[in-house]
Amino acid sequence: MQQLSPAKGSSGMELLEADGFVLQSFDTPTGVKFFVTAEPDAKNLDLVLREVYTHYADFVLKNPFYEMDMPIQKGGRFCQKLDKIVDRIQDRR
Repeated sequence: MQQLSPAKGSSGMELLEADGFVLQSFDTPTGVKFFVTAEPDAKNLDLVLREVYTHYADFVLKNPFYEMDMPIQKGGRFCQKLDKIVDRIQDRR
C-alpha cells in the first residue's frame, strides 16, 4: 500500500477548501465514507455528517433486509431525515 498523504499516518482527506466550495468527508466506524459539498462559509459540516451517519445507522444499517452495497430506498425514512437536515441548513442562510 502506498501513502498518498504528505502526513505520516494520515487516514486521508477530511477537508478540501477551494475558492467556490468546501468538501468535507467523514469516515465512519463501519467503513462507509460520507461527503458533503457546501459554500465556503458553511459551518459545522463535520457535525452535519455525523448526524447523517447516525440516521444512516438507525434507518439503513439496522434494517434487517438491507445488505451492504444495496441502494438505499428513495423516499424511505433515511432519505426523509436527510431532506430535513438539508432544509434546516438552508433555512439558516
